[in-house]
Amino acid sequence: MTQRLVIKFLLRLAAFCVLLIVMDRILGFAFKTVYFKQRVGQFSQTTYAIDSARQDVMIFGSSRAVRHYSSPIIAKGLGLSCYNSGRDGQMIPYAAAVQEVDFNRHKPKLAILDINPWELAINESKYEKLTILLPYCDKHPELIKYISEISPFEQYKLFSKVYPYNSSIFILATNALFPGKVKKDSSGYLPLYGVMTPAYLAEYKERMQARYLRIKVKKEVAEDKGIAYFKRFLDNTAKNNIKTIVIISPTLLKEPFALDNQTLERNLVATIAKSYPNVTFLDYSADTRFNYHAEKFSDEFHLNNKGSAEFSTAFVDYIKANNLLK
Repeated sequence: MTQRLVIKFLLRLAAFCVLLIVMDRILGFAFKTVYFKQRVGQFSQTTYAIDSARQDVMIFGSSRAVRHYSSPIIAKGLGLSCYNSGRDGQMIPYAAAVQEVDFNRHKPKLAILDINPWELAINESKYEKLTILLPYCDKHPELIKYISEISPFEQYKLFSKVYPYNSSIFILATNALFPGKVKKDSSGYLPLYGVMTPAYLAEYKERMQARYLRIKVKKEVAEDKGIAYFKRFLDNTAKNNIKTIVIISPTLLKEPFALDNQTLERNLVATIAKSYPNVTFLDYSADTRFNYHAEKFSDEFHLNNKGSAEFSTAFVDYIKANNLLK
């Protein structure tokens, strides 16, 4: 009697597992279809950058890349095609991942990496945010090593076909319900249109000074893994013989890294970048055309459309004046 009950239980358990797997496959297929049908918004941009981009000039980086580099201005100024593959909230591990997939498909004439010193500081969130790569691991297995930074079990969780999309469902639903609210990018470039007020600038300066008094006694410590990702990005450009520009783009405050206790990381970015013969390092953090110009910023971290247009034009002029493409 007991043996029959055990067999019955195991059969029911097996049937339940099969049902779960079937449901997972059905829902996973539905989410995948909706996800890859996005034509505007952040998922669409990421899909294009990973699956399709073949432009002459490729821009990599965080939200500062997305907001600061006008692809149309750069393309027109250099006479080359250009795509901005920067992504809000992401840092150097994401840039390295997208670059690796991109370079496996094509070799751009110029790679531009916008980087902030804090990307080399200790900050686990830059790895946690790599969940954005989960939907692409089936097609691009080279991304598995990046998602393994989230947890060593991440690749095994991909057995579930729903799992890669579990953090995307809210955004997918919002895009479906309010399609007119999603802004269309210009070859990856998404400008901000807000304008910072002088009062906010004054308050921000005071806040940063107060913060500096609290943190100045802390010893600066760079993160070895963050440095390794930065070097991986540059190694890949060198291996493929691609001209590369590493940039710290304009900042609201002049050279704010001391206030943020990130002088060590800033100097590491410069030293490492300059050690590669194919790399040019540019630092606009002390550029008086932008420092303290509230009218050119949307918030304390990002230029607005006016500032990004001016910066992109100045950047193109610098490339041409210094023959960086020859």
